[in-house]
Amino acid sequence: MNADHEGRSLLTRLFHIWSVISLIAITAALTFYFNQGYYELGEEKFRIFIRVSCVSVPVWAILGLICLIRARLVIDPVSSVKSITATGWFMILLAVSGLISTLTSDYREVSFLGFDGWHMGFAEQMLMMIFAVMAFFLFSRGEKILLYIIGSVILLITAAAFVLGVMNRFSIYPLHMWGQADDFISTLGNINWFCGYWCVWTGIGCGLFLYAQKQYMKILLGIYVWICAVTGVCCGADACYLAWGVISIAGLLWALPSSARMVRLCTMEILMFASLPMIALIGALRPNRMWYDSAWLRGVCYEDKWIMPFIVAMIALSVLKEIFARRDRDRSALRPLICGALIGSAVAMVMIIILNSSIEGGIWPVRGMGIFTWSIGWGSGRGGIWTVCIRLIKSLFPLRIFFGVGCDALCSYAYSNDEIVLMLNRYIGNQYLTNAHNELLSMLINEGILGAFAYFGLQFSHMAGCIKRISEDESDPGQTPEAGGVPVNVTIQGCLLGAAMAAAAYMAVGTVGFMQILSTPFLFMIIGMASGLIKRTNEYKI
Repeated sequence: MNADHEGRSLLTRLFHIWSVISLIAITAALTFYFNQGYYELGEEKFRIFIRVSCVSVPVWAILGLICLIRARLVIDPVSSVKSITATGWFMILLAVSGLISTLTSDYREVSFLGFDGWHMGFAEQMLMMIFAVMAFFLFSRGEKILLYIIGSVILLITAAAFVLGVMNRFSIYPLHMWGQADDFISTLGNINWFCGYWCVWTGIGCGLFLYAQKQYMKILLGIYVWICAVTGVCCGADACYLAWGVISIAGLLWALPSSARMVRLCTMEILMFASLPMIALIGALRPNRMWYDSAWLRGVCYEDKWIMPFIVAMIALSVLKEIFARRDRDRSALRPLICGALIGSAVAMVMIIILNSSIEGGIWPVRGMGIFTWSIGWGSGRGGIWTVCIRLIKSLFPLRIFFGVGCDALCSYAYSNDEIVLMLNRYIGNQYLTNAHNELLSMLINEGILGAFAYFGLQFSHMAGCIKRISEDESDPGQTPEAGGVPVNVTIQGCLLGAAMAAAAYMAVGTVGFMQILSTPFLFMIIGMASGLIKRTNEYKI
């Protein structure tokens, strides 16, 4: 019996070790692989994703099956179904909707492997879900040393990519890349690809920093957050500021119940604003070597635009830290007000855009401001793209609206319609429309209402599950810092907060972005990690 138990234990350990190797391999491969330089980036990243998956997934599945057989488990279907969480059901629904969309598509080959150079088809989505399941099993029962290893290595990989990206932005290329150009960054491509990758791992870093207790962890994670901030500004994408805002708001909602948390949040924001003088310093050392056309980034690098926001932010945040440190109180009653203000602001902005665009001459005080004036060129051409995509959605009724035209088949469907082709030529010229630059519109066209419901339900249920687990852990007064102790699940709580922030940031960027091979697999990975931590019992506490 002991030998049999030891055999099962060894198999389980091998199963978890292989999961660690696989998740690190896919992270490193997607981050650093650039065989054909930038010109074939999407195609090459797809190929390495498939190559790594073809090795890691079958071995993982065989090990898992052997573990199941050796354990002689009798599976109770009813109990198994009941144990599936809302996040799990949404993932199952997404797989089903993708399968139906592919089988009913007129572009089955495209739907299965995705559009050339893009590859967000059904096969890739299924692989992303498998990696999420792999992360789930590892983080729900894996040994804590394995979790620390994978967490540390992934943070080192992403930090290296961010540092490389900052260097590339100022024409420093320690790694020669064939086809390297001014508008590409690091090994991750252009700002859209880079921004999607950045927002996921910045969210994770910020969540871990806000919960860090040991001094050396505070310092290391503080450095990571600072590197993320420097990279986000250097990236040059406005979507990075959108993600930064969402992460900050999420951090504020988390921090309101405790002044100690508010102090930590202020420290995080100070670290982020401290990125501005660093970028100015690099700009001074590398004069006129930042070629990317970004008025804000150029102002930070070579002008004095950074001085005022930096000084104001440092003073304001330092004063707030002192106030919070001196007066401890619960401000959680402000959460509904803040959420209401955010929703009201979003509605007001939409109404202002509508009125300013429809009334001749616009309305004061936003008259003539591009961001508040809807046009074909609005949002770097997204106005025209979204207009075309809304027209495509209307053409789906009544047959295809529920299941779409096929996974990643938006381009094939759009260019098969002569009317749409004329609109595209008029709005975006010779550029090819491969996605809607808005994940909701892309999902509605590709996988219909069912796919969009499953995809966004997956993300919302993931965030809700993280928040619920954090709240449950903190409901015991003996486990909170305010009660004089350190939470026994402080690392889990930090990971869950970071996972929720990462998903929120990804969704924010997704309003002007798209699913792609450099960020969406990591979204699924953190969803799997968080789901595993939520299921982790007292026996497996970190």
